[in-house]
Amino acid sequence: MSDASDTSAATFETWERRLHAFAALADPAAARGGSGSLGGLRVGVKDIIDVAGLPTRNGSAACADAPPAAQDAPAVAALRAAGAAILGKTVTTEFAFTDPTDCRNPHDLSRSPGGSSSGSGAAVGAGLVEVALGTQTAGSLCRPAAYCGAVGLKPSYGSIPTEGVTPLAPSFDTVGIIARSVETAGRAFAAMSPGFDAGAAKAPQDCVVAPLLLDPATPASAETLAAFDAAQAALLGIARAGAPPRLGFDVAAVVADHRVVMNREAFVAHGAMLDDARGARLRPKFAAGLRGGADVTPASAAAAAERLAQARAAFWDAAEGLDAILTLPVPDGAPKIDGTTGFQDWLTPWTVFRGPLIALPWGRDGLGRPRSVMLAGRPGGEATLLTLAEALQAASPPLPRPRLPAD
Repeated sequence: MSDASDTSAATFETWERRLHAFAALADPAAARGGSGSLGGLRVGVKDIIDVAGLPTRNGSAACADAPPAAQDAPAVAALRAAGAAILGKTVTTEFAFTDPTDCRNPHDLSRSPGGSSSGSGAAVGAGLVEVALGTQTAGSLCRPAAYCGAVGLKPSYGSIPTEGVTPLAPSFDTVGIIARSVETAGRAFAAMSPGFDAGAAKAPQDCVVAPLLLDPATPASAETLAAFDAAQAALLGIARAGAPPRLGFDVAAVVADHRVVMNREAFVAHGAMLDDARGARLRPKFAAGLRGGADVTPASAAAAAERLAQARAAFWDAAEGLDAILTLPVPDGAPKIDGTTGFQDWLTPWTVFRGPLIALPWGRDGLGRPRSVMLAGRPGGEATLLTLAEALQAASPPLPRPRLPAD
């Protein structure tokens, strides 16, 4: 998958009329990049992350009158300092929750791009930018990357600063990257993550890997499982085989506890809107999430958080000796536009586990939808996971760029 892009202004406008990937565009003079490790790369920034001179509206009518941000969030400032051109703000679901947006999937405009980093996935998938920032609190970055045929890097919790990022649930909120390739995602991560040492990576042939599918209520499609099997065969030709860890917890219980903590923290951050004029402007799912969070006592949230911490510790104890786990981010390709942002319960436990995740395109299915597989690593293991992902990407089937839609 090449990062090269020849998108003209007219092509960009044609795509954007159909995709609705951007919430706001920067002034062309301000969007110019510079020299540095990311020189020449265009970047979109999810509209819950501050970009100097542009309002942060959080995908919400309640923030329609937000003033322009006075300064870049540290993650954006780091990209700009590395020479990237900040093109504008990409569409997000309201406050990074689950109410769908008007954004469309570039591979099929009748399908969802996923959420909550909808515009970031669509913009990279269409080739409008080479890199886009998103966030993941449950499955909000890897899912749109998977649906839109892009690479999604959700790094370890806390590895990229979240200052200047509107919170949803600080216990889980993680800034991440959607990009055209693993190599580009790695360069962007290195620019934003203080102390990252690419030289700490183990060689792929020295890594121990294992496959693992969590036990969700929703089964994977036959074509998705075929992608998983093919990726497993390719990975075992690159690295050493290990034993899959045994799950010492109930996946549904982890998802339920995550939702308790997330809703409570969202209410703490934004619940005041329910009591003023902004409440009437909120989308139904986010408003319901805030009301649900209001009903969660601090003691209940603390107990749920403790159970999640125990599940996380038990999982990594069971995975002792593994450098990476091959899994699936989603059970099927992008769904039709149907009032949802797709299935996220496979991703939620991985977010709870706090390690890095890399979603990789793996060809397309019979409907032309991108397929995706995912590598999960131990917290702090980005260097090794990126090296493994590059090797696996080299063995992946091609994914053609989506065609420019006709007016």
